[in-house]
Amino acid sequence: MKKNILILLSLVPVVTGYILNLTLLIPGLGLLLYYLIPCVTLFFWFYLGSKYSKIAWNIIQATIIGNGIGLISLIAYFWQFWGCNDDNRNMLIAGVSQYFVANTNLLTAKFAIIFESQANSISLISVTSMQLFGLFLMVIIFMSGYVFGKVRGKTKPSLRDSDYKL
Repeated sequence: MKKNILILLSLVPVVTGYILNLTLLIPGLGLLLYYLIPCVTLFFWFYLGSKYSKIAWNIIQATIIGNGIGLISLIAYFWQFWGCNDDNRNMLIAGVSQYFVANTNLLTAKFAIIFESQANSISLISVTSMQLFGLFLMVIIFMSGYVFGKVRGKTKPSLRDSDYKL
């Protein structure tokens, strides 16, 4: 794949996070998509990491480029929720900054409970921990896909049409 296409595909978690938030309140379908979209997105993220391994970037460059949207989202999240008060907060930026890791909420919500002093409550600290753990999880999945792609590329030759001339 071309580098431009791979970089464009790095927006998939943001798009699926947006779709996840849109469909969450639809009865029946919202619950199905709440479980289906994150699974598909995380498998895709692993696959995208393996595709990045075919490009001439090392693992650090590929991870920064592939997860760059997530890093920008995390910076925007901190800016909107920790750097601004409620009166100055831009709700569009605050909402969009959470889309990248929205697919990991099922997995990271358990970690957020650790940071709560009161049972059954969600504070800014727990949501921030979900953002951090979510980005960490996305980076780990991406890097795992990258390593898998590198190892598989060395052990299994690619099959191209040009290899089979009649």
